[in-house]
Amino acid sequence: MSTTVAILPPARLGQRMRLSTLPRQLLGAAAVAAMVAGWWVIAATGMVRADLLPSPLDVWDALVEVTRDGYRGTTLWGNALSTLERLLSGFGLATLVGVPLGLWMGSNRVTHAAVDWIIQFMRPLPPLSYMILLILWLGTGDLSKSALLFLTAFPIIVASAAAGVRGVKQQRIQVALALGASRAQVFRHVIMPSAAPMVFTGLQIALAAAFSTVVSAELLAATDGLGWMVISASTFLRNDIIILCILILGALGFILASLLRATDRRLIHWRGRDS
Repeated sequence: MSTTVAILPPARLGQRMRLSTLPRQLLGAAAVAAMVAGWWVIAATGMVRADLLPSPLDVWDALVEVTRDGYRGTTLWGNALSTLERLLSGFGLATLVGVPLGLWMGSNRVTHAAVDWIIQFMRPLPPLSYMILLILWLGTGDLSKSALLFLTAFPIIVASAAAGVRGVKQQRIQVALALGASRAQVFRHVIMPSAAPMVFTGLQIALAAAFSTVVSAELLAATDGLGWMVISASTFLRNDIIILCILILGALGFILASLLRATDRRLIHWRGRDS
């Protein structure tokens, strides 16, 4: 019994893939619309008191108010920018230091033996456990928060980069060496492309961890930022502003994660084809 496999031309295949993504996008939009509708129904019917759960219209009014008048001498977008700057400074430094160190650990047994236990000790520690010490050492300014975000993302990035290198198949390295490639060429053309998917996966996980930590840091000690707005609004029972900040934080996190995933897809176009 024979089986016939239809092979679509590239144009038809691309068209079918675009059509297949359309229902997923519509489904996602419908889910968001359903959540907003459910939120509005709960608020409109009084199932939850208005001071505890403002309606979507109340949150929109809060957005207009804060955008027009600011909040306690600060602007909404200035606070969002402060949170974003703290995040990118700590995460960016962790990436610049952590990726090369992880690649070195994965390639060098001595370095791995010397550093791995430190990274494995740091990974499960709650990031906020550093916060009090960092405030005592570096003050309540942005430096202590950037250091906290660095310590949050650093062990995740290092561990993922090292795991990516150590997961490269030895047969590939041996074949490249047998064909006359130098150690530097093997690292550049064999190890790096094979480890890159794991590195970017670690970056995405580290970004999510750092994003949640920056808000927690601003709740403890800050004079601006979205986390500061949340804790400040809570003292005045402004739940509309609290929900507004949560929505903006979610949007910022979604945008940053989407940009990182897009970079992943563009740079690592061979992901999923490795065998």
